[in-house]
Amino acid sequence: MLTFFFPKVRNTDKHFRKVLISSMIGNTLEWYDFMLYGYCAAIIGALFFPANDAFSSMLATYGVFFVGFVMRPLGGILFGYLGDRIGRKGALVWSIYCMAIPTALIGMLPTYEQIGWFAPLFLTCLRLFQGLSMGGEFTGSIVFVVEHADPQHRGFWGSWTTFSAAIGVLIGSCMCVAVGTLLSESEFLRWGWRVPFILSITGSIVGAFVRNRLQETEAFSRNSSDNFSWKKFFARHGKSLLQLVCLDVVVAIGFFTICLFIVNYLQNFVGVGHYQATCISTIATLGFALSIPIGGYCSDRVGRKPVLRFASLLLLCAAIPAFIAFSTGNIYQIFFAQLALNVAFGVYYGVIPAVIVELFPPSIRCLGVSLAHNVTMMVFGGTAPTLAVFFIKEAGEKSFALVTPGIYLAFGALVSFFATFWIKESYQKSIS
Repeated sequence: MLTFFFPKVRNTDKHFRKVLISSMIGNTLEWYDFMLYGYCAAIIGALFFPANDAFSSMLATYGVFFVGFVMRPLGGILFGYLGDRIGRKGALVWSIYCMAIPTALIGMLPTYEQIGWFAPLFLTCLRLFQGLSMGGEFTGSIVFVVEHADPQHRGFWGSWTTFSAAIGVLIGSCMCVAVGTLLSESEFLRWGWRVPFILSITGSIVGAFVRNRLQETEAFSRNSSDNFSWKKFFARHGKSLLQLVCLDVVVAIGFFTICLFIVNYLQNFVGVGHYQATCISTIATLGFALSIPIGGYCSDRVGRKPVLRFASLLLLCAAIPAFIAFSTGNIYQIFFAQLALNVAFGVYYGVIPAVIVELFPPSIRCLGVSLAHNVTMMVFGGTAPTLAVFFIKEAGEKSFALVTPGIYLAFGALVSFFATFWIKESYQKSIS
């Protein structure tokens, strides 16, 4: 366990361990399910959106990827409201089913060749259900863990929720590598890509079972209220909502550029093979995952703001040089550049759970966190891969064409860097 390296933050409370494990299982499954689509984007594009050129196919594929994000704010409102009214636990149990079932069905869909335009239509509908679930799962699990955590170590324990998201991405990547290695290219294209999607249903059963056995947080039990008004909500907490959005801009752009887009970018625009690109991405994602608890741990020692500021500034300085390295096609440069981006982003990502929970009072915390986070994910995250492809296409033959996604990533880092000067330090703040 990671607490071996952080002996001062060991937690012996049995119920908290169950809370943490159940949240990590659910989060891992959710991100595994959600990101499979991104890892298989090139194949899904060929099977469901056949086109005469790679640009059109990729744009259509990422367009449906974005559709899932359209539902995230609605899912955030739905599950966030339920989390504040009926409890964090109940909302989390339902969200895990709403993700696993559509994911498994994607693995069973007939292709465009078999049923024509019904194939992308059905795919789009299933992505809508995935987005609805993701809108409640990720932020709900963050609130659930941070509210249960020892007040002195909220940053560290909260970081495990984002750590589990990285693990979900890593498992998805490893699964694609494993299936691609065991099968021939034609077998993988015919049916092998479906296996990781269908397997997701098994984990959801385990996650839901564990969550049903948990208790509610004390913060919810003491502060639950039925007196809710949207007018009062925005009037009292509008500033906190905007602060969260600004802090989350680099999370949205960074996650879906660094952890998702780059692997397809290397294949479609740089010419790196599928196996090499996925292997590099898998190793870099491991670096991302391991750096997350480091960010959370440091934020408990020196404060949230210094760590957020350092990591966002590092991303700002590294984004454009990294994409210059990617465009060379040199495998070693690609590996080290991608690893550097992942580690810097991981440190920032590790602080986010605690700081966004600390922005809102308990009675509207689930709704506030879910709404602001998911709106940011929709506007900046869901569009990031599509915009990256669009920027490259618009730049055409210009020398900086392949670097344009790095410019957009640097923009996100700049916005979030300035946001760290707007928020108040909160690592010693009571949240109950």
